[in-house]
Amino acid sequence: MCRQTSSRPTSRWRMRTDFERSVPSAYTARMRCRPTVPVLFTAAVLSGGCVTDDFRDLGEVFTPKTPRQAALEALDPYNPDLRREGVVLLANAPFGGADIYLDMYRDYVENETDPLVRAAAITALGRHGSPEDAMLIVPWLDAEVTKSQNVRWTAAKALQRLHNPAVIGPMIKVVTTADDDGEVKAAVATALGQYPEDNVFQALLVALDDRRLSVNLNAAEALSLLTGEAWGTDRVAWARWYDELAKPSLAFASQQEYLYPTFERDKVWFEYIAFWLHQAREKPSSPAGLVPETQRRTWSESDGDAVDSADS
Repeated sequence: MCRQTSSRPTSRWRMRTDFERSVPSAYTARMRCRPTVPVLFTAAVLSGGCVTDDFRDLGEVFTPKTPRQAALEALDPYNPDLRREGVVLLANAPFGGADIYLDMYRDYVENETDPLVRAAAITALGRHGSPEDAMLIVPWLDAEVTKSQNVRWTAAKALQRLHNPAVIGPMIKVVTTADDDGEVKAAVATALGQYPEDNVFQALLVALDDRRLSVNLNAAEALSLLTGEAWGTDRVAWARWYDELAKPSLAFASQQEYLYPTFERDKVWFEYIAFWLHQAREKPSSPAGLVPETQRRTWSESDGDAVDSADS
């Protein structure tokens, strides 16, 4: 069925030509030239016990969407599922940090009505954005701003990758709120591990008393990174150690390097068979703004393929 072009949002329609121009032809060729081997399908059928999702994943490995298709999906004005998928594909591409894509991510973070699309845009902005983008993301931690737990959790994860001291206050509010969401609090506790400040230390002590173990463990790990000490989840021991210091600033004299966490998973069955389809895995790295930009990048052109990340 043909769509009525008269109802198409003009701003997104105008962006399509720019998106198509921005797609690297070499990357397009690389995506189209994946080998297809019939024996893989035969082996899959004979192996038994395979679920539909596995076959769909296998199909996506051998017939991935082109960058042009991903860009057009990201701008689809009618289908939020396609917009979300397009944003995820672009964010996981080496060229996903281009200015034209960053503008789209920022627009979706601010103006998108579908929470899943907004969450995907927040993830993309955390991966490719600048420290200033943390100010665009941090409001979405607040339960009064959004009721979507996924958006709030995604915002917390994105702030692990962007270093901006201006967001400390809102993060402390989240981690010290007694009735807040546990997954959001745990992710925020991890993000606070990059800020060696007294109010952060005190907030993480409060998080050690949270009723959820994930929050306790992440707060303890953040405290260890900030101080170089290893008192675990023992709040009393941390407080005693801190009180015995000659001055509060000495607490961070042995601060450890902060690296944002990344997703790790085991290979699925067809990845063992298609061993030549190398897929680069993202490695923990320093947040944007914490170290010079030349030392921090989730992507590089030499990586070739998309990084496999849970945030997508």
